[in-house]
Formats: sequence, structure tokens, C-alpha cells
Amino acid sequence: MEIRGRDVLLPTSAVSAFPRPHWLQGRILGSLAEPVYRSHNLRVAYEDASKLCAREQELAGLDILCDGAQYYEWEAPGFQLEPIFHFIPENLGGFTPYGPPGDGAKYAPFYKAVVADTIEWKRPIFEAVVNAMKGATDKPFKVAFLGPAQQSVIVDNQHYGDPMDVARDLAVAMNHELKYLQSMGMEAVQLIDVLAPYTQDMWQIDVQEIMFDGVDVLKFWHVCYGSVDGQRDVFEAKTREMIPLFEASPVDVIHLESCSAEFSDLDPYRDFPKDKVLGLGVVDAKNVMVESPEVIADRIRRRLEIVPPDRFLVSPDCGLGYFSRTTAYAKLRNMGKAVEIVRAEL
Repeated sequence: MEIRGRDVLLPTSAVSAFPRPHWLQGRILGSLAEPVYRSHNLRVAYEDASKLCAREQELAGLDILCDGAQYYEWEAPGFQLEPIFHFIPENLGGFTPYGPPGDGAKYAPFYKAVVADTIEWKRPIFEAVVNAMKGATDKPFKVAFLGPAQQSVIVDNQHYGDPMDVARDLAVAMNHELKYLQSMGMEAVQLIDVLAPYTQDMWQIDVQEIMFDGVDVLKFWHVCYGSVDGQRDVFEAKTREMIPLFEASPVDVIHLESCSAEFSDLDPYRDFPKDKVLGLGVVDAKNVMVESPEVIADRIRRRLEIVPPDRFLVSPDCGLGYFSRTTAYAKLRNMGKAVEIVRAEL
């Protein structure tokens, strides 16, 4: 995999979430009707937390850092999904923030954002994140966000006749956002998506094409099976069914969970497209036990039977935001040691 013009064997990266320091509490960034930061103290605290997050990833030996989503309230028990429902809609035109409850018992506490008018990009959404990470590290980093296809199915559409138009206009708005972040020097983005295991309809790829049009950065797609407090939404691997989506996607790297028993069958990945990098988890993000470097190294070796080391991204299964910082860092540190072991064998 090429990173800043250099070929890297067994590149490593975390997914997106990392636990916050205990002294960083509450929402950090404002909605469209507020300042970018809700207070100057919060800005200083958030930027300091981003430095800690970046430093721990550097110490673990990661090649591409994640922003750690330090602006999300990971520590609010039972309500960690709230930012996913509201962060992007509250920063776009056309939405009102609180409509009906979400569908089903799990999502009922998270009120849907209402599409009340034409969706528009009004101001940068992740500018503060890029600035914080640029101040925290000299290494490449990625900014992660919920994708427009996924976002479109968890809002209350009261404006568009065709639900697909919600996803398309979300993609257009996020295209403006990504081009702005690219102009700031952002090198990588990560699309987060729980939709693909539920439906393999190709309109999802049409939306990706719109969103990434003219965006010349390293593009990741994390297909998530759900991970709130270790609880998943999807219990059946749909790898074979998703392969056509992977082939058609305009992204560079596609990452999936592969440690837990339900998703540990690696054979379907033999048909993974050869023009993309395959990311597979080698650290369990739903188990607080810290795997040894030797255990993780063995997982890497087994995955290298499926994909060559220049097209394999080493990472955890999912984000580590729900762990303690001690556990999250230990998992990343041992993953980095395992990569050193296997690299020495290649």
C-alpha cells in the first residue's frame, strides 16, 4: 500500500474511535446555529485530547492515524449513538434536529433528524477535527464520518418525494465538505457504513461516486456490523453478497470485522477485488481481554494466505471508543508489535 509515495508492507491503522481522557466531557463542537466550539475551554481540552490520541497511536507504531472522534460522547452509557444520528444533520442546511424517535427499542432514545427542506452544505463540519489533528501529529491521519447512504435511512424525510434524493443530496453536501477538507491538506477519509450488510443495492455506490467526485485523497470504507458497548446490529456475515459492491466502489481501502466467530470465515475474501486494499480486523473490539502480540501475529499470517502483504491493512475489528484508554492502547500496542514480528518474516 502506498502512503505518501512510499510502499508500505502491512500498513496499520485504527478504525475511528478512541476513548477520551476522563477530563474531556460533553459535546465539543456546535451545531449550525452555534459557534464551531461551544467554549474556548472545550477547544483547548479537545485539542489536548487529540494530541494524546495521536501520540498513543504513534507509540503503537500505526502508519495512518485516526482522529479518534474525540468530539463524541463515548462515555455516556446507552447514548453513544446520539452523535451518529445528529452530528452531520445538525451542521447541514435543510434539517431540523429532533423529530420522531428512532425505529425499534435500540434506537428509540435517539430522535431522528427531520429533513424539512433541501439539504445544503453551509459551513465546514470537520474543519476543527482536521486542524486539531494537524496540530497533534506529522503522520498521515484520516477523518471518519457516517456515509450519506447510511445517514439517509436514519432520518425522517418530510421534504423529498424520492428517498434516494435524500441520499444524493447528502452526498452532494459531503462532496463540498471533503473538497474543503482536502484544500486544508487532509490526506485520507473514512466512510463508516452499517447499511451494506443489510442491503446490497447498487444505489449505495452511486452515492459514493457523487460524494467522492473530484476528491483526491486516500479513501477508506469501514463496513461496520455495529459495536455499541460490544453489541452488534448484524449477526450474519454477508461478505460474498457484498463483493459486487466492493468491486464497484470508488474507494481505495475496504475494511471489515473478522475476529469474532460470526465473521471469521476468510474464504469469501479470495474473491475480493485485486485493485483495492483489504483491511481485516486482527484485534477483537468486542472483548476487553488484550490479545498477545503472538496471537495477533498468527491472525495476520492466516489473513496473508488470502491477500498479499502489499494489499492488506492491519487494524482492529472496529473502533475502540468503548474501552478504557489503558485497554485500547494495549490492544493497539500489541497489534503494532505483531506487525513488527510478521514484517520481519516477510
